[in-house]
Amino acid sequence: MMSETMQKQTWLVTGASRGIGLEMVKQLLSAGCNVVGACRNPDGARDLWEVESDYKTRFRLLKIDVSDASSIEAAAKAISALPIDVLVNNAGILRGAEEGLMTLSFDDVLKSFLINTVGPMRVTKAFMPNLRLATNPKIINITSKMGSIEDNKGGGYYGYRMSKTALNMFNSCLKSEFRDIISVVLHPGWVKTEMGGPSAPTDPYDSVKGLLSVIHKFEMSDSGKFMDFCGQEIKW
Repeated sequence: MMSETMQKQTWLVTGASRGIGLEMVKQLLSAGCNVVGACRNPDGARDLWEVESDYKTRFRLLKIDVSDASSIEAAAKAISALPIDVLVNNAGILRGAEEGLMTLSFDDVLKSFLINTVGPMRVTKAFMPNLRLATNPKIINITSKMGSIEDNKGGGYYGYRMSKTALNMFNSCLKSEFRDIISVVLHPGWVKTEMGGPSAPTDPYDSVKGLLSVIHKFEMSDSGKFMDFCGQEIKW
């Protein structure tokens, strides 16, 4: 359950048009938060249109293509005076799946890094002034257990695994440079979304409910950690 203070917070969620991002937007708004939902193509985000209609005063739909620096800069300019309490870098892609080294596409690998690693870096940099306007800001980078080097027993998924490992390192750098901002990488579980597929064991609702519960409990001592949506730490 959210505290009264948390209910007054403003969250910015990227990749908000579907899957985990969309579910997070819905649960945050239902709990009373203010939300900026960002996605690559707002004109085609029909689910977010409905959200916008239901929460006219507490939801704002913003165009952000995390692979396009100019898109991010324009979005940051549009809400430059808005304090952001929690930034959730959720937008991501999965390309190449189980392909081996000899069959993978390096275009897919580069695209994975552009969106899964460089994208969150660009977004975080662009909205750092907004985070600085908040009292106790948090940066949440949605990663994957597949980015854990120690946990990698099956191989494959080269671009996805490596880009998420790099995202984890980015978060570690944030923690060291910005010691007054809580920065955490969170694994949402294997979720039944377009990316996770129908065989995934975790429903988006349960994943997001867990993520929000964990995020709300974070203190400065948690900054730099790699955790899952149940609050369990993951080995690097």
